[in-house]
Amino acid sequence: MVNGFFIMEFVKLPISQFFKLSVIILMLLRLTSNKEIVFALLILISFQISPLIGLIKTGDLSYYIKDVIVAAKWFTVPLSFLFFKKIFQSSRIELLIPWIKRIVTFSLVFITINLLLGSIGLGMSFYHHGYGNAVGTKGYIYAGNELSILVLCLAFITAIYLKEKKQILKVIFSGIIFLFFAFLITSKTVIFGVLLMFLLPWISSIKRKIKKKWINRLFLFVLIGIPLISYLFYVTVNNSGILKKLEYSMRKNNNDLLTVFLSNRNNFLQKGIEVFSDYTWYEKILGLGQNYFLSLAGKIPEMDFFTLLFTSGFLGLMTLMITISYYFLNAMHLRKLPKYIFAKHTLAFLIFLIIIANLSGHIFGSGIAAFFIGGSIAIMFLKREQ
Repeated sequence: MVNGFFIMEFVKLPISQFFKLSVIILMLLRLTSNKEIVFALLILISFQISPLIGLIKTGDLSYYIKDVIVAAKWFTVPLSFLFFKKIFQSSRIELLIPWIKRIVTFSLVFITINLLLGSIGLGMSFYHHGYGNAVGTKGYIYAGNELSILVLCLAFITAIYLKEKKQILKVIFSGIIFLFFAFLITSKTVIFGVLLMFLLPWISSIKRKIKKKWINRLFLFVLIGIPLISYLFYVTVNNSGILKKLEYSMRKNNNDLLTVFLSNRNNFLQKGIEVFSDYTWYEKILGLGQNYFLSLAGKIPEMDFFTLLFTSGFLGLMTLMITISYYFLNAMHLRKLPKYIFAKHTLAFLIFLIIIANLSGHIFGSGIAAFFIGGSIAIMFLKREQ
């Protein structure tokens, strides 16, 4: 928020870069006594190869510095995962749990303040190009996608925690608060994502045998819940500016539904494929960095797997796939053990992350939000008694 304020009101200062670098260094120091530090360093080196190859090809130092920063973002999610895994497995976890709760609580407070400032006209709009009245707000959080995934991670943590505590009224109240956030942001990904995050704990808890009480609850939800939610959804959508944005997008893209749904990413993807196909075989394997690719393609597709392929080559994409597989293997193993109550939810959350990463991007390559993404995945290691 401080970073966004300076960007808007004074001059762009690298406040966020210094902050993120400090956190990354502290996390690495915490992992030095852990055997998984080798895994973390291999991931870091893998993502930093493409900027180096790009520097050798272009000789442009400014490109290289920017690419090093971008490459560090792809490293931050796995680093955060390993850090929080160590935290959740710590013998001192009982002392750390209150601090984790405070982090989540303070994050929600700051996001609330940020979005309320945006709702009274301060800060930046979420969508502001091409038409008179801007739609949605980011407040002073400069990166809209970062804010979106940040809200969804906090929604996931809140929903699974309250569900396991059987605090149903708090689940409903929190869901309403997060939907309020989503409609202030006015992003279709956040709106549907928040709804899914609060349904996800129940979806991931479904067993093969459905008890009669669950059938009764489902009937009541269909009878009362769906009409009520549908009405509130209609009223909010009608007054939030989403329909206006969709109407503008349809006009701009000649009523092409796919282009509107993917926010023009399909066209960026097609151009990216054309540029990438002209790379030499070793450039396709190692990549040439994001900025060299942008100089040729103009835009990145903002679909994580393709973005990484085009900028870091097959090596970068393979590194991401290995880390995601590592998350999955841990979740698959832990969900079979009764004491790891969050593992089944994490598995569903991972599937959700992969889907939105290739629809809206900036998920596995996030900056500040990466710390929360890694923590949300690592929560699978928290045991029932904790």
